[in-house]
Amino acid sequence: MQAGLLAAALALLAAGPAAAADLTAAQAVEALKRHVCFSRTWWGDPYARLGQTVTVDLRLDGRTAYLWSEDMRAVPRVRRWADSYVVVARPAGAAVTQRSGYNIELLRGEPAYERDRRRVYASQTQRMQVELPAACEPKFEPDTPTKVEMKALVGSSLATALATWGRRTPRGGVRMIVANFNPDYPETFAYRQDTGEVLRIGLLSGDPMSYTGGAYKRYAVTPVARGPVAIQLRRLIQRYGETRVVTLR
Repeated sequence: MQAGLLAAALALLAAGPAAAADLTAAQAVEALKRHVCFSRTWWGDPYARLGQTVTVDLRLDGRTAYLWSEDMRAVPRVRRWADSYVVVARPAGAAVTQRSGYNIELLRGEPAYERDRRRVYASQTQRMQVELPAACEPKFEPDTPTKVEMKALVGSSLATALATWGRRTPRGGVRMIVANFNPDYPETFAYRQDTGEVLRIGLLSGDPMSYTGGAYKRYAVTPVARGPVAIQLRRLIQRYGETRVVTLR
């Protein structure tokens, strides 16, 4: 009897943390909504049906969720559009690690489309009615230890990029405005004041659990082509960013 109780207690102790770490449907949906707002603000996505209720099919698989929606976006001149999301439970909260969009009538049967759809409907799914936010004004989390570490890596990644391919840096470093971000953002942005360049800093790596660039401990930095996108991003960076001096490493 005592041995049986001990075995049951040990089983509960072993199963408790794993169950607590599993992703829930509510967490996955919240991560999706945050990503929709990121896309609207920083990527200028005009198609998401903000303020409306949309249908999302969701399959949970431990710490990962796969989501599929065919009415989340209204894309002009496209009769049927599908959005596919992957959400992962990370230490600082659930985050979207992959998002794809498909013109259903053109891309049905293509390997990527079928793969993304199959991983949602491979087994039991939940159909959920999700109310998308009506407004997407950014709200930034305070500087947690994770975010502080990410900010430091943003600075060092910018320094490496400037030394590698950026225009020659003046003595004393480069004044840049770096946009604020949240740990679940896929990327953030910076504005180089002496050249007018706008830069993307990718915060996701091949390791979806890493906040610090995966094995390389570095974020990918790429320039944004001059034009309307860069102009809009510059305005956002100036509004939501802070100025810092980046020195070469």
